[in-house]
Amino acid sequence: MKNLLKESSAYYDKNNYYEIFSIREDAEGKVRNYLENISKDKIVLDAGCGTGKFLSVLETKSKEYIGIDLSDKQLERAINKSKKGTSKFICSNLSSINLKDNSVDLIISSWVLGTITDLEERNKCLNELKRVLKEDGIIILIENDTDSEFEEIRNRNKDNRTKDYNKWILLNSFIIDKQIDTYFEFKTLEEAKMCFEVIYGEEIANKIKNKRIKHKITIFKYNK
Repeated sequence: MKNLLKESSAYYDKNNYYEIFSIREDAEGKVRNYLENISKDKIVLDAGCGTGKFLSVLETKSKEYIGIDLSDKQLERAINKSKKGTSKFICSNLSSINLKDNSVDLIISSWVLGTITDLEERNKCLNELKRVLKEDGIIILIENDTDSEFEEIRNRNKDNRTKDYNKWILLNSFIIDKQIDTYFEFKTLEEAKMCFEVIYGEEIANKIKNKRIKHKITIFKYNK
């Protein structure tokens, strides 16, 4: 069983950089705008919520917010951001979610399932998301598109990793709901390099030449 988040000490020990990276991503807030329109008055599960990138919009608009993440340190940051006393936070793997069947209206998962490279484990996680989803519920996967400067920097097009993963999503009854052209906007080039070095390594960080990095996002949708 291989899970890149489990194997990345940076995810657990250097969450400050993940927080900065998360804030700088989608500088224009286009994904947030999308989420505002679909989360109103729903019971929302933020699957792999991390430090709470979309917590403020989902918590404000939803009937009930539930965040789940592997990392207790990441989850602690999300809890500290929470403004709603009814919100729930669970430290757990997505392959075993402590929620009842058919209990949530909307599941949001941003850049999570693709970190699970073991296909059996990934399928198990997806089936678990489907289990807790209501009969008329929706799953939204927010993922990287292959056609962007961000993907070139990470070398993901070289081994077709993103392409193969997105193909897997479509084979599992998702459709492409929206594609967004956006960008990372770091405060300085040095900040960009440091974040990328912590998350992806020095070789990747050395490829960055600008504090603004173009990024294309694909939003996939599944209706139960």
